[in-house]
Amino acid sequence: MEVKPSKSRSISIIKGQLTNERFHINNEPIPTVLEKPIKSLGHWYSAELKDSKQVDQLRQDTISGLNQINNTALPGKLKLWCFQFGLLPRLMWPISIYEVALSHANRLERLVNAQVRKWLGLPRCLSSVGLYGNGALSLPISSVVEEYKCAKSRLEMTLTESQDPFVRGAAPTLATGRKWNPSAAVAVAKTALRHRDIVGHVQYGRGGLGLEETTPTWQKATATERRHVVVEEVRHQEEAARCAKAVSQAQQGRWMRWEGVERRKITWNEIWSMESNRLSFIIRATYDVLPSPTNLHLWYGEDPACLQCTAPATLKHILVGWKTSLTQGRYTWRHNQVLKCLAAELENKRVVTNAMPLNAQATFPCKTTFIREGEKRRTKPSPPDLGPLNAARDWEMRVDLSQRLIFPPEIAATSLRPDLVLWSMSCHRVFIVELTVPWEDPIDEAFERKRLRYTNLAAEAEARGWNVKV
Repeated sequence: MEVKPSKSRSISIIKGQLTNERFHINNEPIPTVLEKPIKSLGHWYSAELKDSKQVDQLRQDTISGLNQINNTALPGKLKLWCFQFGLLPRLMWPISIYEVALSHANRLERLVNAQVRKWLGLPRCLSSVGLYGNGALSLPISSVVEEYKCAKSRLEMTLTESQDPFVRGAAPTLATGRKWNPSAAVAVAKTALRHRDIVGHVQYGRGGLGLEETTPTWQKATATERRHVVVEEVRHQEEAARCAKAVSQAQQGRWMRWEGVERRKITWNEIWSMESNRLSFIIRATYDVLPSPTNLHLWYGEDPACLQCTAPATLKHILVGWKTSLTQGRYTWRHNQVLKCLAAELENKRVVTNAMPLNAQATFPCKTTFIREGEKRRTKPSPPDLGPLNAARDWEMRVDLSQRLIFPPEIAATSLRPDLVLWSMSCHRVFIVELTVPWEDPIDEAFERKRLRYTNLAAEAEARGWNVKV
C-alpha cells in the first residue's frame, strides 16, 4: 500500500507556533494544511486549528438553505416539511463535530423560528413554546437547540462510555460555552434514570396497568439502550424548561391552568389533509394570539396613537391599530409609537442643552409650592438634570422613524440601523440607542442579542477616537 503525498496533509507546530517545515515521501513534498485544507468525515482541518470559521459557515449555510426553501413556490406546510427532513439533518452533523456554543445554536434557532412562523401563517409574537412544546398542542417540528443538546449528549456518551479503553481515556471535553455543559446534563440524566429505577414503574392516565409502553431499566439496559434513554431524558429536561417558561407567560401560558383538556398531537398526516388557515387558527387559538377585540385592546390600549396621551382615540387610530395587528401581530407598530415619545423627549433636552452656555445654567420658572410651618422656602430653582448631555453643546440626533436612518459616516461606516443615534463632534461622544418592546419573552435575551449586534460597530468607532455608549 502506497501513501500518496498529494492526498495527505502535514502540519508542524514547534512551541505552540506554526512553522513552514515540510515533510517528504519519496522526495515528494506533502502539502501543508495552510496551503490546502483537508476534509475528513465532514470535518475541515485548516491551519487555524479552530472552528470559528466553520461556525460562521454553518450560519451561512443555514441562511442560504432557509432562503432556498422560502423562494420555492411550495405552500407553507411543504416548506416546513423540507426543513424538517431536508435541511435540519444536514445541519446536525456539523453541529455535532464542530465546537459550536449554545449561543450560536440559539441564534440559528431564532433564524429558523422566523421562517417557521412565516410558513405556518403565525404572528411573530408567538413564543417558541408554541412551536416545539408538547403541552396542550404538539407539532411535529424539531427544535434546533433541543437537537443540538441531544447531539452533544449522544457524543458525550459515545466517547466516555466507549468499549475501547484508549478512546474512553482520551475523551475530550466538549466545548459548548458557559451556558450549558453536556457532561453535567448527562450526569443529571443518569441520576434521574437511577432514581426512576428506585421508584419503579409508575402508571399515568386512566389506562390499566401495563398498557403504557415500558422503557428498559438503567441497570439492565445495554450500552445502546443507555445512550438512547439518556438522550430522551435530556429531551425531558428541555421540555421541563419550556414548561417553566410557559408558566411565566401570562397570556400564552394560560393552557397550563386548563383542567380536563385532552392534549392534541398533530401529525404530518393531519397537516397534509388540513388547510393552512385552519392549522394557523388552531395554533393561534390555543396560545391566545388571535387578533380578537380583547387582544387588540390589550396590545394597543385605548389610544394607539401615543402611549403617553390621555386624549380619546380616534376611529382612524383604532382602524390603523387593527390593521397592523392583523398583519404583524407584534409590537412593531407600538415600537414606533414608543420611539416617537422617546425621541420627542430627548429632542427637547437636546435643544435646551445646545441653547445653554457651556459653563452656565439656564433659569427655569419656579413651580408654585406650599411649605409647612417651620420649613425654609426654596428660592433658587433646581437646574434640569441633563446628565451626560452637559459635556457639549453641539449635540445632533437621528431617529429611524419617518425615513431610513443612515448612520453618521464621520463616526463609522456601517449598514446597521439603530433606533436612535446621538453624537457630538466637539467631545467625540456618541450614544447608540436600540429600543426593545418584547411580549412575554425574557428581556435579557433581547438585550444580549441587540448588544452583540452593535459590538463591531462600537469597536470601529472607538478605533476612530470616539467614546461610544450602546
